[in-house]
Parts: sequence; C-alpha cells; structure tokens
Amino acid sequence: MSHYLRALRGAVLCVTALCSATRASGQRAAPAAQGDERAAQRTLVQLENDWAQAVVHRDARVLRRMVAPGWVYSDESGVMDRDAGIRAFTTGTDTVREASNSGMRAMIYPGAAVVIGVLRMKGRSPAGPFTHRYRYTDTWAFLDGRWQCIASQDYLIPESRPGR
Repeated sequence: MSHYLRALRGAVLCVTALCSATRASGQRAAPAAQGDERAAQRTLVQLENDWAQAVVHRDARVLRRMVAPGWVYSDESGVMDRDAGIRAFTTGTDTVREASNSGMRAMIYPGAAVVIGVLRMKGRSPAGPFTHRYRYTDTWAFLDGRWQCIASQDYLIPESRPGR
C-alpha cells in the first residue's frame, strides 16, 4: 500500500472514530445545514447580548460559562488570559449601568463562528459619567455540545469630535 493510501486510510479511521465518540458522548454535532446556520446565528447573537448584561451585573459566573477554559482576550491595554479577562469585565472602579450591541454579524463555519459588532456601554467612573463604544470580534467554537467563546478582541472607538 502506498504512503498516500495508508495516510488516507488512517485519516478515514480517525474521522470515523471521532464521529463515533461524539455520538457516544451525546454531544450534538456542530451546525452544518442552512437552517442550523440561522439557528446558530440567533444563538450567538443572544450569547453576545447575554455577555453585555453579565458585564452590567458583574456576573463572572455567566462569563465563565460562556468562555472556554483557554479563552484569551485582547484590547488596547494588552492580552489577558481567562481569569484576568473575566476580572476586567466584572471588577474595578467603573460601574457599567447600560450595555447594548449593534451591527452584529455572525459568520458560521464548521464547528466555529466569528461574531463582530459594536458594544455601547454607559456608566460611571471615578472621573464621572462615560459612554464608550467598542468594536469587537469574538471567535466561538462549538465545544461539548454548546457554543463557547475561545478568543475576543476589542478596541475603544475614538469619540467623534464636532467639526472633524
């Protein structure tokens, strides 16, 4: 048997074993069909909205459920691991009173998705009231039968100044 055929046979056996293990564990397959894709988009938009509300309520428990163990977060201040990123969203001197998303788009791939949008936050900091807008990109993976965020990146959109 040629090297190519052995490699192909090995790949087929691995995929077969993976599919069998997934079915045996009760894990649902990642969305594939068009109807599944629309359902996945709705789910991801809801997850993003739930995330915004978790920030308002400083609910680290909700965020821990949403992000995968290896989740990484980056913004203009640097890169944070899972624990530091969750702390950044749920602690500190700033108090977020309102948070909402706009312009969200969810692009679905086999077992993964990318969601982009703008998060608007209103609240109070030691310096006074604030309204911030962040453009974000969240990468999600379908793991253990549910969507989990594996990487997030955002940046603060500069305030527009009249006359500019």
